[in-house]
Amino acid sequence: MSVIAIDLDGTLLNHQNEISKENIRAIQYAQENGIEVVISTGRAYFDVKNICEKAGLSTYVIGTNGATIHSKDDKRIAATTIDKNRVLSILQWLDENDYYFEVFTDRAIYTVKKRWDNFHNEIQSLKGTNLDEEMKELVEDAERQFDQFGYVLVDNYDEILKQEEDFYNILVCSFDKKKLKEAWGQFQSFDELMVVSSADHNIEITNKNASKGIALEKLVSLTNRSLDQAMAIGDSNNDLSMMKKVGYSVAMGNAKDEIKEVCTTTTLKNNENGVAHAIYQYLENLVIQK
Repeated sequence: MSVIAIDLDGTLLNHQNEISKENIRAIQYAQENGIEVVISTGRAYFDVKNICEKAGLSTYVIGTNGATIHSKDDKRIAATTIDKNRVLSILQWLDENDYYFEVFTDRAIYTVKKRWDNFHNEIQSLKGTNLDEEMKELVEDAERQFDQFGYVLVDNYDEILKQEEDFYNILVCSFDKKKLKEAWGQFQSFDELMVVSSADHNIEITNKNASKGIALEKLVSLTNRSLDQAMAIGDSNNDLSMMKKVGYSVAMGNAKDEIKEVCTTTTLKNNENGVAHAIYQYLENLVIQK
């Protein structure tokens, strides 16, 4: 049987950062019919585990944009790290140029407290202004980011580098599009790095050998499944790598046009149980026919 890979933010999660009962039932129905369901996200595994436990779901998890793969029984079965010296140079540049950033490891999401406070205050300040609908949604997305489980606030980035842990992903945020573009260009120039985005206010940096697509390909091989009839559901730039690997790609109704254009079909929005709609349609039109 096949695989369904599902993004979290803007896809499986609604605006309350929850998995709806409809989406839960659809995932369980797919599993009952022999489909391997995989959560594929930029979030850290421990955060995803917390979300899935609340929803009563057990799935494989591709975490930190493909840098980690965990089994349903919590075992890490693959990991791709960023070299520590490269992490040092990245954090130095971000600090010198006054960016907000988060560093993801197996145990925590590290960020500098002063920068966390400043970014949080910027969000609150923007919420008090007259924003257009697109900017309002972007600010709300950024605020929901702080609902993640596992934050550890430190005094400076040197404290992050002192941790005896592997580094998987670095998230960089800014509402200044020009500033964000500058960071993208800065890190895209390094051959060993991959730079993607999960929202208009961020970029995410991993090892070049870490992407949702590469991880999904690896997981499918390990579980003796097939990508030919596999489905991937997402809404953002960081989902494109897995969408290109599968036979059936689904853009959320809230995805940008450039994501919809490369997908097989478009489903409902994340606040309209779009994942459930896509799963039932997939099972009916593809699996049953096969």
